[in-house]
This record gives sequence, structure tokens and C-alpha cells, in this order.
Amino acid sequence: MSLPIALIRAHLVIDHDADDQLLTHYGNVAGMWIAAYTGQPFDANNALMVQAALLLVATQYESREAVTFSNAYQLPFGVHDLLSPLKDRVTGHVAEVAA
Repeated sequence: MSLPIALIRAHLVIDHDADDQLLTHYGNVAGMWIAAYTGQPFDANNALMVQAALLLVATQYESREAVTFSNAYQLPFGVHDLLSPLKDRVTGHVAEVAA
């Protein structure tokens, strides 16, 4: 994944590099999740994908446990909305070939 570590740090307002390996891992996971959700490869030039990845990275970094007693894990607000226009829809419809 090619989400720049400097962008991740800026999004999280982190001014050190002690967590770069962890942030890179979270970035890779976010990119893979986005690719699986949309059915398209992650594209670091697509602003919608990048913003969704930053939201996912921030959630993973701030809440390192999947579930806490008080709050079950949920996707960050807006991730589905950002990626919805990019999602490949599978409807079962087969277009007719023009003769």
C-alpha cells in the first residue's frame, strides 16, 4: 500500500516516528479492507479511498482492542459513505449483447 507515513502522522497529529511500523501495518490493513469492500485495488491517488483509509487507521490506532466493555467495534463514521460510489455492485444482471 502506498499511503504515505507522513500523511498518516499528520492525520493523527503525531510528531514522532516511534510508531511508524505499527502505522504502516494499519495503513496496509486499511488498504486491503478498502480493496475487498470496493472490489477495486487501493489507489493512493483516489481521495475517497485515502480519506477512508485514514479514518480506518485512526480508529485502529486509537482503539487497539477490537471490542471494549463499553463500546463494540464499529467502522468509523463516513467510511461506507466515502467508499459507496466506488463499490463494484454485483446484481446478477447480465447485459444483453447488441447485435
